[in-house]
Amino acid sequence: MTQQQIRFLVLSDTHDDAFPVPASLPAVDVVIHCGDLTMIGGLSNYRRALDSLAACPAEIKLVIPGNHDVSLDAEWWGENMDSDDDEDEPVRARALFTLDEYTRCGVRFLDEGTHEIALHDGRSFKVYASQYTPAFAGYAFGYSPEEDRFNGTGRMIPDDQGIDIIVTHGPPRPPFPASNNYRLDLGGKHENGKQQHLGCPRLWEAITRVRPKMHCFGHIHEGHGVQMATFHSTRTTITDVEAVEREGVLNIGTVAPAAANGEGMTLLVNAAILRHGEEGNNKPWVMNMVL
Repeated sequence: MTQQQIRFLVLSDTHDDAFPVPASLPAVDVVIHCGDLTMIGGLSNYRRALDSLAACPAEIKLVIPGNHDVSLDAEWWGENMDSDDDEDEPVRARALFTLDEYTRCGVRFLDEGTHEIALHDGRSFKVYASQYTPAFAGYAFGYSPEEDRFNGTGRMIPDDQGIDIIVTHGPPRPPFPASNNYRLDLGGKHENGKQQHLGCPRLWEAITRVRPKMHCFGHIHEGHGVQMATFHSTRTTITDVEAVEREGVLNIGTVAPAAANGEGMTLLVNAAILRHGEEGNNKPWVMNMVL
């Protein structure tokens, strides 16, 4: 198969006010937003996020919701809406993403599942998307920590479809000892004062099974960063990836995930933008992916 390069910009968790100024961003082929467009939903807030997304200099803009985009989860909304909330807001919110003013600018909402994405010049890739995360503080799109949403019979992430990129709202969590060097899901504080691993172990199982070229996510703001997972026959190693700050983004350069032993590598990207309680926000990631 002929290799191709596609330039991506990845961001997440822009929460209403943390979306970078689109005109300040470099031109890319594809923008990926990994969810939490808003702080607590709201049609006007989705509109603002979509306006920013549509204005990004890219042919295609892929987006999933996150746990804070509550009115995009119809089940959650039906169970939690207040008496003065509009029961039809999930339908109206979802419809915003299909308005011509956004779709003609390349905005594409990804439902949970596998999607074929093609650029005008014929370059293409396959992406699996899921907005679901382990249940957290009663927010939307939650599943029980005991649930395996991604593996086993009827698994949501298939291993036979050549998936290039996995986009989820939340991070995976590798087991020990790989977790010793893994920091992209570290957040909160344990009783000993140290941050905890907050990612999903079952999502990690799916990553090691499918071994996409890239897995991008957000959700855990403190975990903003990029690392590379290399899958060996008996173990997995996780190493840091260097980036250069320029044009308002963190540029990783060209990435060609391919282990020398042929067992695979996955670029892991936590793209959470909002920084709680700190001055300034994180920057999006840009990379040329060889697919």
